[in-house]
Amino acid sequence: MFLRIRAVAMAVVAMLGTLAISAAPASASVSQGYVAGSGTWTDDWGDEGPISASTRRYNNVVAMWQMILWADGYLARSGVDCRFGSATTAATKKWQSARGLVSDGVVGPRTLAKAATRLGVWEGEGWFYYDGAGTEIIHFGRLPNGRWDMSLGPDLESRPLSYTSATFSICS
Repeated sequence: MFLRIRAVAMAVVAMLGTLAISAAPASASVSQGYVAGSGTWTDDWGDEGPISASTRRYNNVVAMWQMILWADGYLARSGVDCRFGSATTAATKKWQSARGLVSDGVVGPRTLAKAATRLGVWEGEGWFYYDGAGTEIIHFGRLPNGRWDMSLGPDLESRPLSYTSATFSICS
């Protein structure tokens, strides 16, 4: 009898483990080179980063983060330059602290997942917006391949959110 109960228990544990693995959120990695995801868009940002003053400090993902800081009132619009410098670090620490996160100035999965809670769908599939703390919003797209892009600059140019390049005109 004991062996039968043990066998059933092991089977249940194995089944639950399989279900947990299949229900796991999409996994991205910086090695892909872009902010990306698959499946539902709501978990795409929770496995991104890190970016900081010492890690991946000049690229389009930094511009995205700076725009979030701007939209929430932590960084001046003129501070959006694709460079993770001292002003971005200080603003990031304040943003993190205000949201109950570790205030370390590093934008990793937890910080980006917290930011993603402010994302909404904009006019249909594949278009999104970040709803800042004031009246500011940021427009994003999610391409069929799962890569995210953002509109920025005087002509609202759309560029992929790349960890390896800074291609917005403000990044010069």
